[in-house]
Amino acid sequence: MKILYRLVFIPVAAAFVVFAVANRHSLTLNLWPLPLEIDLPVYIAVLGALAAGMAVGGSAQWISDGKWRRRARADKRKASALERELTLVEAAREAQGDGDAEAPEPPGARRARLPRIRLKSRAR
Repeated sequence: MKILYRLVFIPVAAAFVVFAVANRHSLTLNLWPLPLEIDLPVYIAVLGALAAGMAVGGSAQWISDGKWRRRARADKRKASALERELTLVEAAREAQGDGDAEAPEPPGARRARLPRIRLKSRAR
């Protein structure tokens, strides 16, 4: 992973440095509705706009991924509950002394109904 990081980071950093050195000219940034004018180098304006765009895009993606993060947290809680239930069932089975006997169902548990599958034979 470090090699991949270096293979990507070093050329991108070099491109930013070359861009900054080549674009040191002054630029007047006029924020129209406000009475502000800012003099700054071209590379700061361009790289600042790039950083602002990445921040806005990253924020939008983070907000839109909230549904998946909530689902992952719920699945993690469900998995923890099922692990605790499995531990209780295994302890109950060991307490009975018979490993092959069917374990009692925990209270509130329901058996899942599996759909019936009918296979159609092919007539030739």
